[in-house]
Amino acid sequence: MRLMISALVVATAGTAFADDLVLEDRPIYAWRDPTVASGIGIGVQLGGGVTGFANRTMRDSLSGNVGGLWDMRVIFGTHLPLAIELSYLGEAANITAIGAPNGTLVGTTAEGDLRWNITPHYLFTPYLFGGVGYQRYDVQNVEFTQADTGMRPTDNLLEFPMGVGASWRDPSGFSLDLRGTYRAVIDSNLVENSSGIGYANLSWWEASASFGYEF
Repeated sequence: MRLMISALVVATAGTAFADDLVLEDRPIYAWRDPTVASGIGIGVQLGGGVTGFANRTMRDSLSGNVGGLWDMRVIFGTHLPLAIELSYLGEAANITAIGAPNGTLVGTTAEGDLRWNITPHYLFTPYLFGGVGYQRYDVQNVEFTQADTGMRPTDNLLEFPMGVGASWRDPSGFSLDLRGTYRAVIDSNLVENSSGIGYANLSWWEASASFGYEF
């Protein structure tokens, strides 16, 4: 009897030791996570925040120097080291340029990002991201000429988003996401510089929060 008990203890200890080895050998950045139904983490988020232009001429053209933002984002790979984000963003700000009272500057953006999840298998995940997108600006609710205001009615742009963020997710699937983004824009033609030479750069920043669900 003692021999049988001893053998059982040794076998149990050996199994536990083997399980510990398996856990220790598990990759920190696994490319599949069995804790989510999709195996990779697919998330949908809705949110909003504030935006502002880096260029002084553009800041001075807006009421309060800032605008509002709303966004919708789909993420493939929230539980993987690398994820792909597809986003739609809308922006709006009141215009204070001379000759264009009560006008609204409306922006529409579609973009794709590659995101590095620093701790992909934890409930709290900081991340870095960068990508490329298309942006259109429209000036609404006002009639004016470029000669009067130095502002064109529309502009289409190529932009490059980059930034940092952090995501907290509940085991039930709900998530909270905070991020800061800078978008570098090239070939801007919307607003003339205050010097009258060339156009103001439309690069802009974003600070936002979003809520979502992942599976």
